[in-house]
Amino acid sequence: MDTSAGAAVTLRERVLLELARRDKSDIQETFQALTEAAAVVLDVVRVSVWALVDGGAPLGPGIDLDTRIICKDLYLANERRHVSFLPIHGRDFPAYLRAIHERRTIVADDARSDPRTAEFSDFYLKPLGITSMMDVPIWHHGHVYGVLCFEHVGPIRRWLPDDEAFAINMADIASGCLEAAEHVAVRRRWEMLIESLSEGVAVIDARRSIIACNRAGRRMFPGETCPASWDELVAAIDLVDAADRPVPASDWPFERVLRGERVQGEIYGLVFKGTGERRYIRLTCSPALESGRVDYVAFIVVDATEEMFVERLKRELLSGVAHELKTPLAIAKGYAQQLATTRSKPEGLDGMIDAIVRACDRLDHLSETLLDLASMILGRLRLTQERVDLAVLLRTVVRRAERSAPSHRFQLEAQADVAVVVDSTRIAQALRHLLDNAVNYSAPGSTVDVVLSTDASNATMTVRDHGIGIPELAKKGVFTLFFKAHAGTRHDAGGLGVGLYLAREILRRHGGDLWCEGQEGVGSSFHMVLPLERTT
Repeated sequence: MDTSAGAAVTLRERVLLELARRDKSDIQETFQALTEAAAVVLDVVRVSVWALVDGGAPLGPGIDLDTRIICKDLYLANERRHVSFLPIHGRDFPAYLRAIHERRTIVADDARSDPRTAEFSDFYLKPLGITSMMDVPIWHHGHVYGVLCFEHVGPIRRWLPDDEAFAINMADIASGCLEAAEHVAVRRRWEMLIESLSEGVAVIDARRSIIACNRAGRRMFPGETCPASWDELVAAIDLVDAADRPVPASDWPFERVLRGERVQGEIYGLVFKGTGERRYIRLTCSPALESGRVDYVAFIVVDATEEMFVERLKRELLSGVAHELKTPLAIAKGYAQQLATTRSKPEGLDGMIDAIVRACDRLDHLSETLLDLASMILGRLRLTQERVDLAVLLRTVVRRAERSAPSHRFQLEAQADVAVVVDSTRIAQALRHLLDNAVNYSAPGSTVDVVLSTDASNATMTVRDHGIGIPELAKKGVFTLFFKAHAGTRHDAGGLGVGLYLAREILRRHGGDLWCEGQEGVGSSFHMVLPLERTT
């Protein structure tokens, strides 16, 4: 039994195992450990790692004139030290470079006479006493990165198949080192990018562990310390929506994403239980799917505390201005109406008084609209629930429109007894906005059609005019707050551009919706949909 051979096999296996286990993210350290171990196991004086650097002009099949091999590490076993060496140029050693480009292992027992290595004899082999060489390609991303070179000094050495197999294994470890280092470099670049963002970025896995959180994300928490898990986060904060209403734990963004819902730019408030501090964030959550299930959820968090403060300040100011307008308007209108009843007044004063009353009415309507808008935005709008016959409600609103807009004809078509459970005042308000819109954007003498229809589950109220219509490019924005489709044109009827926004919000708060159709120059149709009363 050859115990020395068995011992050598054991040593090779142990070395390969230790090298495979080590952290290979540092290329230079791994190359040095590899060359040292290879020198011991194969009993060679010189072991080196070389990187292939391609040039531009062709020298031969697969080779460039400026191809070079750069020494990354050279271990001298006799001196127990690592050194460097001059680059090797393709133009000087074409046969060797061609063999490397062919991705073949060079096993040269007699390196000075082997045609692949003989070019080195006078320059390299003879001066250093090298007689035998074995060079193994190092692969990276399907290409030859370079070579792992074993150089024997002394009598010619016959390389055994086991030697070659071990050398190939060592080259594979060098390839793994390149991949590990590349992975670490990519991760560091990614971490540097994420850490530099002003937005908070966090990643939570399906087991509810917070596996990543950048600097901006940590700043969201007291002491800039991010919780380690979703459960710790839930225990540390209360979550409220933009209107400061508590969000149930089952509806927190992470839970919603796990259920397949989307969270895109939503505003939430974080109330820290320990301090009572409150911060607002704008949150977007994106799932990472593997095998059809959510494995990770990425959170993009933007601090919206200042934004919410400014928004609330604007909304409170809006509400305050609307309230403050009402008192002086009431006083001015009251005195104007009192003057109108005075018997002895200067000639021509009646027309002035009528103008004052109309102006007061317009400003009063404006202040009411502002108050409704402030209530809607601030979440203060309260809806009552009562059984209403839409046909009766429509007739009432249309009659009022006939009195306020005698220049237009109103055509009502409504079936009787269409029952819904709604806030009749608010639905009437939404209808008035649509009728005012139809009057403002159609010519005097034209007809405004109002139609009530039903299907199995919904009632639809349609307000159709035969006026100037809505430009195609403006249709998407007609329900946007403060948007006016004809702003800056001769068709601009004034106003704030909030009526259609309020009408749609009222419908949606009732579980319905509002949309428009029409063609520019022909007219517009607005469709209000409400769910019918459920019968048991």
